[in-house]
Amino acid sequence: MKTKIIGHRGGAAGYPENTLIAFQKAVELGADGVEFDVQLTKDGEVVVIHDELIDRTMTGSGLVGDHTLQELKEMSAGEFYSADFKKEKIPTLREVLEVVKELEIINIELKNYLPYPKLEERVLELVDEFEIREKVIISSFNHYSLQKVKRMQPEIKTGALLMAKMINPSDYAFKRGFDALHLHFLTADQEIVDKTHFMGLQVNVYTVNFPESVVELLAKKVDMIITDELEMALDLRDE
Repeated sequence: MKTKIIGHRGGAAGYPENTLIAFQKAVELGADGVEFDVQLTKDGEVVVIHDELIDRTMTGSGLVGDHTLQELKEMSAGEFYSADFKKEKIPTLREVLEVVKELEIINIELKNYLPYPKLEERVLELVDEFEIREKVIISSFNHYSLQKVKRMQPEIKTGALLMAKMINPSDYAFKRGFDALHLHFLTADQEIVDKTHFMGLQVNVYTVNFPESVVELLAKKVDMIITDELEMALDLRDE
């Protein structure tokens, strides 16, 4: 099977992360899919943003969850990157799904180090509203959250995000009913890839921005390469 190339937070070089313009560009570039992060606003809306604090990427300050959607929409979500993107606003999950719903893979990362009651429910409701359950994989570093997703919708694909090397990660994921390991690209050695595949799980790697690393991981036959450099990775994969 051909390795899929997935845009990390959109993944279109030259565009601000997790913005509609980045996702639109990823679709234009021919990405197999996109990866992005979701959190809840104060009024319970699912928004696409990486950090719990808005300070880095938005013209405001504080926690995502301390602001209503309307308050967040009054800020810029692109000016941090370039004045050219000043008009970009924080997108809702619904707005992003409208842009990317035709892609083959939609990787939704639940950003829930902080407690977001009902985040899983709200995300799954929107997935079903768009009728894209077979395209979606839900990932998270919070594996309790993934178990909750599996209890609610056993058929939805889940990926356990890991930062460091761990002993027998494929056994760990398999026993908990997850469908994939989402590994830091430096930890995806051939033995782990082979064993994980043997157990019927996917190996998806993040965030792969160096050409030599893309080439190595293609040779290892990982399932997905998640990258900020979509054009580079697609070119190398399709050579």
